[in-house]
Amino acid sequence: MNHSLIMKCAAAVSAVFGLALLFAPNGLIALYKAEPMNGPGIYNSMLYGGVLIAFAVMNWTASRGSALEARHVILGSFLAFAIGLVVALVRQLTDASIPPTAWLNVVIFLVFGVLYAYLQFGQQQMGRPATGSPT
Repeated sequence: MNHSLIMKCAAAVSAVFGLALLFAPNGLIALYKAEPMNGPGIYNSMLYGGVLIAFAVMNWTASRGSALEARHVILGSFLAFAIGLVVALVRQLTDASIPPTAWLNVVIFLVFGVLYAYLQFGQQQMGRPATGSPT
């Protein structure tokens, strides 16, 4: 699969969630059928929304270069999605207050985690230039 397509899809998903968290965090939470957040929850959600928008911009702009040129963004994205998957899955399985609709987060982190793992590690196995080593 093409690194540019993966990165642009990740950028689009990040931008949608980032904008929702930045401008309407409780509106997004309502879609998950969860309790509205208090002030600190809204504040942290808005900060995370800003980070997601920056993440989207980095992925979108890095998608224009070669996989070798984007290797640092690919590695960072892989780590972000892998850590997000672990956190979302653990919370989903251990916290009864997390609504079942939040499984969507687990799926998003899983799909993009696997795709970025492929970009980071899979291309090395197929004889292509490694995204993590300069040539």
